[in-house]
Amino acid sequence: MNKYSYLIFDLDNTLLNFSQSELSALKGIFTKYGVIFNEDTFESYKKINKELWDKLEAGTIKKETLLNRRFEAFFATQGVQVDGAVADDEYRGLLEERNDLMPGGLELLKKLKEAGYTILAGTNGVGRTQRKRLENADMTSFFDALYISEEVGFEKPDMRFFETIFATEGIKDMSKVLMIGDSLTSDIRGANRIGIDSVWLNNDYHGVINDNPTYECTNLNELNKMFNI
Repeated sequence: MNKYSYLIFDLDNTLLNFSQSELSALKGIFTKYGVIFNEDTFESYKKINKELWDKLEAGTIKKETLLNRRFEAFFATQGVQVDGAVADDEYRGLLEERNDLMPGGLELLKKLKEAGYTILAGTNGVGRTQRKRLENADMTSFFDALYISEEVGFEKPDMRFFETIFATEGIKDMSKVLMIGDSLTSDIRGANRIGIDSVWLNNDYHGVINDNPTYECTNLNELNKMFNI
């Protein structure tokens, strides 16, 4: 691992525990609109949300479409009419209050920073939300720069997302760059497309792996050993 100089970290379910934050925020927004939060309604929302994210990563819809449509579509299945953009903004406000972390994330960043790595965030998401959550988690200072898809203009795994990082940071040697993330379809696929090495944080994934990472770990503490820190 000593051959790398630039580390690009995904955020959601890599350093920040998005699943836990999402659960809390969804309970709040469901309650606001009078929908009972249970396994069935949660799964219904997740299905609609995932379908839209898949389309976004495939480049067939824009981020604005996803944000405006997901809650409108979900609440419609519950017989509730909402303004999708308003509901998403309310949900985002609840999400931005959270500071849920993946175990070992803060300690890992401290050690990597002390070891002299250039640490970059490379995340899909909304700028204000990702920045606020990093601030809540006391993580912002460990990053040399934040690259967030809404601000970059491209979503992982689009090669242009990574090309923007390389151009801005003046990175010429791709062998010095390592992508670290939990998503096979955005983090690992994006790394493979652009030609950089990757670490897949396998958070209990079970299924077919079509996008092979360079390395694999099951928790962030394993990365300490991989980096020998």
